[in-house]
Amino acid sequence: MWIRGKIFLNNEVIDGCVNFDRKIKEIRKDCKPDIDVPQGKIIFPGSIDMHVHVRGMNLSYKEDVRTATSEAAYGGVTVVVDMPNTVPYINTAERVQERLREFANFSRADYGIYSGVTSDERVDKLPIAGYKVFPEDLEKPELQFVLSSKRLKILHPELPLSTKQFRNLREMWQEIASISLVSGRFHITHITNYEDLIKAKELGFTTDFTPHHLLLEEIKGDCLTKVNPPIRDLTERRKLLKALFEADAVASDHAPHTLQEKMQPYELCPPGIAAVSFTTPFIYSLVKKGVLSLSRAVDLVSKNPAKILGINAGEIKEGNVADFTVIDFEKDWRYHTQYSKVVETPFDEYSLDVSIYMTIVEGKVAYDGYEVYPIRGMNLFENSQP
Repeated sequence: MWIRGKIFLNNEVIDGCVNFDRKIKEIRKDCKPDIDVPQGKIIFPGSIDMHVHVRGMNLSYKEDVRTATSEAAYGGVTVVVDMPNTVPYINTAERVQERLREFANFSRADYGIYSGVTSDERVDKLPIAGYKVFPEDLEKPELQFVLSSKRLKILHPELPLSTKQFRNLREMWQEIASISLVSGRFHITHITNYEDLIKAKELGFTTDFTPHHLLLEEIKGDCLTKVNPPIRDLTERRKLLKALFEADAVASDHAPHTLQEKMQPYELCPPGIAAVSFTTPFIYSLVKKGVLSLSRAVDLVSKNPAKILGINAGEIKEGNVADFTVIDFEKDWRYHTQYSKVVETPFDEYSLDVSIYMTIVEGKVAYDGYEVYPIRGMNLFENSQP
């Protein structure tokens, strides 16, 4: 199949054609296209979200693989990497294999999964993306096995005591201190302040930030804006804007809950915002506003996440997976979820300057600007080695 239009290739936009099946086969100047992308739209490498809570299994009432990955495709995301804190918890070989089967049957995007901290040595030999280290894991003896693995580790940067105290005591110093407790191949996720970024860089770790830690104010008593780690005050959020230029990646931390759960009293309601479809149009809107360059936007949503994860994606080049995100720079809109089971988020009606024209996963149209199609995504870590 051939797609023709303006293509982001080697850090510039050119007129050209890409030939692909499930992988990119050839790039050249002209062709007889199967898909002809109109003016005003640009073909980018597919967006990669390193931090998604897909739910499913016993938490399917919140979200499931089909709805989460449909929402991802609607938001231009071609690869999601799933967190293990579902029910049951994913940290044994049997549960990893069960989770992979669930994705193989229902995912409409390419995918990977993280295991939780474990002492099950069989897990390290399975096709996982790596391990997620939550604050409480920092006190577990089995952490030593995970630290010894050559696989990627994702750290939720808070101390164990952060999960055991009142919410207003989850302070920044706990987040910064947690980074000093780990070593090896670590990625620090959803940083909330610039000091975190500096500390992680000093220790040789990669980092990501979320749009909600940049844009939102955590309104006390309103569970829609409740997340972990907490959203910091205005001064820290303004300082965190430097992450747009200095962090390695952006992630959504898509964390869906039912409206009934979010209506519980503030101290009891679960933290999390469903935003897998918000991140890509938000970042490319900053390009249209002149805040970010095209190459920096691609680094944040595609190229750097692929490098950190070690997958053949994130760039339009021969041999890479045929995942593309086509951005319409002429159509603005106000954000809303479409396929997620979550119908209310704090980003609702947020003004975005670009939209998703098309999402292509594994060489197939997953979203055409109107509808998500039941294509089948693949595990991009199938051949990964520890």
